[in-house]
Amino acid sequence: MGKSMTKVRKRLESGKVKKKCCKDNPRCSSCPTVAHRLRKAGALELDDAALRKALKHARRW
Repeated sequence: MGKSMTKVRKRLESGKVKKKCCKDNPRCSSCPTVAHRLRKAGALELDDAALRKALKHARRW
């Protein structure tokens, strides 16, 4: 996750996520549950550092 968070932003904006959650721990970043948690946190308005932190939290919960 050393790259910028543009890939995560594009996935959230377009709504392209997996159809079903695999329920692994940590959840994958294309999981619908992670996308929902990030949308709830207002992730599209966050800068890269805050988005990285929010993604980490959403994947672990």
